[in-house]
Amino acid sequence: MSIIGTQSPWRLGSGTAMPPGEPILGIRALPYRAEGQPGALPPVAGLVMKAIGIIGARPAWDAASGQMRFADLPPGPRRIIVTDPERRFLPAAVMVEVPDRYPTRPTAGGPAIPVPSHPVRRTVLLRPAPGRAIPAGVTAVIGTLRDGDGRGIALGRLAATSDAGLMRVVTWTDEAGGFALLLPDSDAGTPPATCTLAVHTPAPRLAAALAVDWLGALPADLDQLDPDSPHSAFDRRGVVALSPDGVPAAAPPGALPLRPGRTVRWDLVLR
Repeated sequence: MSIIGTQSPWRLGSGTAMPPGEPILGIRALPYRAEGQPGALPPVAGLVMKAIGIIGARPAWDAASGQMRFADLPPGPRRIIVTDPERRFLPAAVMVEVPDRYPTRPTAGGPAIPVPSHPVRRTVLLRPAPGRAIPAGVTAVIGTLRDGDGRGIALGRLAATSDAGLMRVVTWTDEAGGFALLLPDSDAGTPPATCTLAVHTPAPRLAAALAVDWLGALPADLDQLDPDSPHSAFDRRGVVALSPDGVPAAAPPGALPLRPGRTVRWDLVLR
């Protein structure tokens, strides 16, 4: 489940504010590929985007740009929740700073003030949801992340590294602990045969909030998160990988055997 992108700079207008009714914010959603890579094209259609706390702000899909565009958002920091009714992708949250259409004008002789002449633009990278169809020929791992009592862990972070450390893929578990981890082929087109896995789980405070309100507690801009930072809301955890019949993986700690070009199931249990 993923979010990456930057807020586009304002173009300096000629002193005229953005006309009312024109979009003030455009969000484009792309399927996630891997760390440091742009999302896959084409943009994802059929999503629902909601500005939290703003009644009546209904974005419209623009097929030409592949964006959902908001026209009626007040200025200030806004939290946008992205969900997929078809459950192809995990939900995501984005924080954006919406500019004022009509910034305060300077007094005579004062400095010029830039005004927005086009929408603020963001790109969101969406992770595959568990249960979605995995394309043929893709190396993938599906499963559930659980605690020692068998309970699924929501918003667990799974970082898989392959190709001798050159390729890193990050995904997240859903509210029930399920995950789908898709690993791209190497630059030479060779599917990976194994990967190293790092797992982080929400700290108790975040875990409790997620249990009460999954979408409401979902942190914004997860792709910008450093899970090992001193103030992170996540803890690094060791896991045991189990096959569907409960047999531990025959691999060193932290490593996962894969089926190149196919899907394998490993359930992950906290140690």
